[in-house]
Order: sequence, then C-alpha cells, then structure tokens
Amino acid sequence: MFGLRYAVGGSPIDHSLSPVLFNLVLAHLRSQGCFPELDVSSVTILEADHIDEVLGWAYIEHDKHQPIWKPANQKLRSLQAYLMSEAMDVIELEADARFLPRLRPTLRRIKNAPVPDRSSSNEVWINLTSPLKHQIQSMVFTPIDEALDILSVNALRYDGQGWYCATTDGEGVAHVASQFGIDAANGATLGVYGGGGAARSIASAWMKHGGRIVSIGGKRQLPASLVNTKQSDEVVCDLIIDTDGSSEQGMAGTVQLNPVYSPLSGSIDERMEYLSTISDVIDGRWMLAAQHLECWRSLWTPHISDQLPTLEQLLTWLVVVECKLEQN
Repeated sequence: MFGLRYAVGGSPIDHSLSPVLFNLVLAHLRSQGCFPELDVSSVTILEADHIDEVLGWAYIEHDKHQPIWKPANQKLRSLQAYLMSEAMDVIELEADARFLPRLRPTLRRIKNAPVPDRSSSNEVWINLTSPLKHQIQSMVFTPIDEALDILSVNALRYDGQGWYCATTDGEGVAHVASQFGIDAANGATLGVYGGGGAARSIASAWMKHGGRIVSIGGKRQLPASLVNTKQSDEVVCDLIIDTDGSSEQGMAGTVQLNPVYSPLSGSIDERMEYLSTISDVIDGRWMLAAQHLECWRSLWTPHISDQLPTLEQLLTWLVVVECKLEQN
C-alpha cells in the first residue's frame, strides 16, 4: 500500500496513546503548511513480543497482531479519518497551551544524521515499547545516536531502501524535567529504579546533558557506565523515575516521574490541573508526549524540527482528544 505508515509495537499495547500523538503532530505540521502532499495510509498498534512481528508488518501490511484499541474500544485502523479530524479541530480550538514550563528546555540537535533530507509517502515510521527496545542489534539498522550501543531502540524509520533507528526516551525525560524546573545541565541528580531499555536511554541522555545519575534499585541495575554518582545519605535526588514499577513508595519532597499513565477522569479542566507543572508527581503522559516529539525532531522530520509544536501544546491537545474519545 502506498502512503506513509505509522505503528507502535509492544506488549501490552492496546492502551497506547501514541496514535493520538502522531495525528496531533501531523495535523499541526499540516496547519503550518508542511506535508500538504504527504499521504498517510495507516496508523495502527501492533501487539508483539518479538521485533520480527513488527518488522513483518513494516514490509507487508496485514491485520495480524492488531488488537482492539482501548481508548475507543474498536480497531484503530478504521479510526484514522476521525482521529485526524479531531486533531485538526483541537489545534484550532486550543491554540494556546494550558501548561506553563518552569524552565526553557535544552533540546538536542543531531548534526549530520544519516537520515533522508525529506520525508516521503513511501516510508514506515515505528515506535517500540517493552519488550522490544533491546531486540534490535543488527547492522541492518543505521543509528543516529547511541541507541544500539545501549540496546535501547524505541524509534524506527524505513525510507523504502534502508532502516534508521534512535532512542528518544532519555531526551524526552530531560525535556519533561525542564517543564518541572529541573535542569540536568545544571548538574541535577536523577535517581533511577531499574536498568532496562528505558532506564538506559534516560541515564545516557541525562549524563550527556550534564546531570548526575544514581542507581537506586529495581529488578535490574543500570550498567556501571551509565552511573556517575554513588548512592549515599548525602545524595539528594532532584527527580526520581521508576522504570520497572519496583519502588514501594515515593520519597517525600522529591519530584517523581511515573512512566506509566493510568486512565484519567473528570472534566478537561480537572485533568489539566492534575497534569500541572506545579505538581511533585509527573504523569507518564508527559514522558510519552516528549519522547514522541523527539522522534519527529531527530529521526522522522529533522528538516522541519523548528516547526513542531511545543510539548505544552501537544499535552494540552492530548488531554482534550483523550477526553473526547472516552465520551463517544
């Protein structure tokens, strides 16, 4: 089938909000005059425990591994026109973001990345989540960053001739932290539970920005190369992230980011208040939206990165569309 195709793969995946984010960013870029001729033929989710199942779909599109999408309680494939319509509406109605960043973010720029200069309608873009992030180790994939070195790939791009890959979880967390007033570039300390793909990406990016990383337990430990500060009574974390759900309770007075995003309830205003940047608990929607933006910025559309929406805009739009999906 001709046309740009997008999917997010992993297990479980039926709850994923990534398809909503994809449509929101695409709608925004089109409103800015970008991609007027770019055809998107499919947006889907793929329930998969092995990367080969996702790559098989990339080469030959099929209906296997596509579960019922929980946000709308139906197959996602039939909803693309509706999601794009909702996305176009919300970016017009909510032109001003309802969130205020506490710091100006420092966003990475990847110079001379070996990716195509322009995006075409003969491409496949994919996001990966657990348990797939560590499964890409082949030389067939050209990395634009340290994704293969740290075994943490969560973004793919196939241009019809070759594959490119990236890791964006870590840059997403650094971006989110700035929203809540925490700056890795000023040496802020991040405590990490776990040592899986997301944890490795987060630790790597945080250190590159100039921050300190403390491994504070979990089912798996971070490798020594991704830890630059020893845990002690004197070390106070500015931010804590639990990447494997192993912490029993939070630490009082410390900002905590939970990568898992649970269903929200209440009105749009109540949801906005819950996600406010004055909170000490950061909902996983922030991380999801930030890492998704980073995919566009560094891998999918680096040539128009300056025309992407802000994280504050994207999260505002996400809240509104998610609420509408629940009401239908």
